[in-house]
Amino acid sequence: MSGWISFFVDLLATLRSLFGKGIAEVIAGVIILLLGFLAKKLWSGGCWLIDYHHRLRRALGDVAREEEGGIKREGSSGLWLAKPIGKPQFKSFDPTLPNARILVVANAKGGVGKTTVAANIAACVSEGSEKPVLLVDLDFQASASSMAVAGDASNWLPPPGHDSAATYLISGDLTAQQVAGVQMTATTVVLNQNSPRPNLRLITAGNDLAQAENRVMIEWLLGDRRHDVRFRLKKLLHSDEVRQRYSLIVLDCPPRLTTAAIQALAAGTHLLVPTILDRPSSEATVNFVRQVEVFRDNKLTQVRHLGVTATMTDANANYQAQVAWLSQRLADHRNVRGAGGVAKLLDQPTYITDLAVFRHAAGKGIAYYRMNAGENARERIEKLADIVRREMAIQ
Repeated sequence: MSGWISFFVDLLATLRSLFGKGIAEVIAGVIILLLGFLAKKLWSGGCWLIDYHHRLRRALGDVAREEEGGIKREGSSGLWLAKPIGKPQFKSFDPTLPNARILVVANAKGGVGKTTVAANIAACVSEGSEKPVLLVDLDFQASASSMAVAGDASNWLPPPGHDSAATYLISGDLTAQQVAGVQMTATTVVLNQNSPRPNLRLITAGNDLAQAENRVMIEWLLGDRRHDVRFRLKKLLHSDEVRQRYSLIVLDCPPRLTTAAIQALAAGTHLLVPTILDRPSSEATVNFVRQVEVFRDNKLTQVRHLGVTATMTDANANYQAQVAWLSQRLADHRNVRGAGGVAKLLDQPTYITDLAVFRHAAGKGIAYYRMNAGENARERIEKLADIVRREMAIQ
């Protein structure tokens, strides 16, 4: 310390000899301020580097692989199971309002009819509901959006310079009031004209959702984690305003464990898993149910299983052997790579048959709206929707 004092005394004497008394003091003051500013910047930069190094090591640890005996294997808890610094904060909800009813339709296997199931259940429940149903498209391929809004894609794509509603949703940019006030409705083609379905509201997706999911994932990896991005959707959909507004919220998830899918599983109250009745899809379904239970063990989700529902079935095919195999695998203990009996395959009357009306729904509206009363496919949707109503206590 004394060395610094001697340095400034000598500096002041030198400045006085060059510029005279008064001006020397001003110059010395400026030099001291500049040195202080530089020291502050160096300190802040050093702290930032230490903090960044800590976050980077933590992120790498979340996805690291261990090596034992020359063999690498997964050893970390996994990206989405990493612990935040603080617990997510939720406000006290109004106990006089109905509990949140949020149906997650998901499977990590692609092409198994998730969107068909999600959209048609939402349409069916909305037909007899006093309050609107909200269908949320969480897949950047936007199949649910295209299916639910008949006509040209410009009817639901965001305008230039704007992101899709789903991007704003998972990014935490929407308020509970905005989610409760969604105005976009489903439409269907009736007599070559678009007919609105005002009781089915929509949050649509777009290609921009893919980049948004990457951005939010990086926030989770390298952020301070005091704000837990995994529970953004839960805070919104369990809010008083949203619970008051909708009788049911249906979340159509992508065929992978993306940021949006993780937020959906964290927010959901019930889970329905569609699958095709073939061996690869059935195996993937068992693995997905197992993964959901890992998430439950780590307190990421609290969803209740409604079951596994078969899609794209052939009315003339015999699925007895495949049904028995899948049912057994779902019932097997998790230690032997089963699903532990937490989810069961639903009965055959709920199987969604493979019909052109489902395959060509995009641009024409959700198939359920275009079916006649008494059609076999419509009755199957209604039976599946009845399970949803009963198990989720929807009036």
